Amino acid sequence: MSEALPPPTDKRVNESPLTGIERVALLAIARRLPGWVTPDRLTGFGVFGAVMVLMGGLLANYAISWLWLSNLGVVFHWLGDSLDGTVARLRKIERPRYGFYLDQVIDTVGNLLIALGEGFIPGVRMDLILTLLAAYQMLAIQVLVRTVIDRKFQVTVGGMGPTELRIGIILLNLIVLIFGAPSVPGLPEWVKLEDVVVGLGAAGLLGLFAWQMKLHLGKLAKEEPPPA
Repeated sequence: MSEALPPPTDKRVNESPLTGIERVALLAIARRLPGWVTPDRLTGFGVFGAVMVLMGGLLANYAISWLWLSNLGVVFHWLGDSLDGTVARLRKIERPRYGFYLDQVIDTVGNLLIALGEGFIPGVRMDLILTLLAAYQMLAIQVLVRTVIDRKFQVTVGGMGPTELRIGIILLNLIVLIFGAPSVPGLPEWVKLEDVVVGLGAAGLLGLFAWQMKLHLGKLAKEEPPPA
């Protein structure tokens, strides 16, 4: 029989430079929401936002201006994904295990929908977008493992979190809207600006994953040295 896992924790660590502004905005919105706007409905609203991103990416093949729908979907996804927990805590109706499980599972669905939407955009390579998604999910898995081991939920890693990634998605859409898909001077003609942006993003997340793994394995090795 395996050893029992430590109980879950409500301790959240958010080191994003946007945390202060985001918290003030979310609390201001949450206090003004009517009672029928429940945490579960907000979670569903976040998924709806992810579907909008997917639809915007598909429709951008007919008219690039549909990317504004994608950007609006990213904002809706942020609102739903961020407000559900804020509303639950504000109204003192938290369900820690239920909410944690639902958030993590639904996040995987939303992340996939958003990634597919970005990959369908003209000038954006699906393989690079899915590599970026895989790198992000690797970091997310590492965060969940640390939640079990350290008994705290690290919302951000190296100052990077879901909010920063959403801003990056909006910026990628704006690059396509403003510049199209230009080649990058000094690189082969088939390498587009979007390829460089997405590729650097994926490489950055993979580097962050490797750094975090080395950091925490070293810490754990000191705390639990091998038997003599």
